[in-house]
Amino acid sequence: MPRIDSVLVKEKIPRRNLALVFDDGDDIVQGIKQGMQKSGVKEGKVEYVEGKIKEGTVNCMDGHSYKRIDFKDKEIITASGTFKFGGGDLWGNLHIFTAGRKPISGTMLSGKAAKNFTLKISFVP
Repeated sequence: MPRIDSVLVKEKIPRRNLALVFDDGDDIVQGIKQGMQKSGVKEGKVEYVEGKIKEGTVNCMDGHSYKRIDFKDKEIITASGTFKFGGGDLWGNLHIFTAGRKPISGTMLSGKAAKNFTLKISFVP
């Protein structure tokens, strides 16, 4: 039988936040990649979003099939996702939920930020 050593850590591991503020027309995924690389963040979780996406595309479920939705000038109410570097590239996804009379909810495939679009990613240093 293998011997397993374990340690119970009672102290809370401090998390930090990386705030990314985008200019008008910036590619959101590339901005996340560059911001994480520049700050030395290896993996992180999307915690907060504020602002509008100028134009974007999401995948979502429509019944039992995938649907692709293109949109323009939508305010983002909430977002979630996890990103990690592996093999020299960024892996992960960003799920968004938009405001408006007919909200859009899905996994973002591409997106261009409106001015001052803000995304905060929490990480463990």
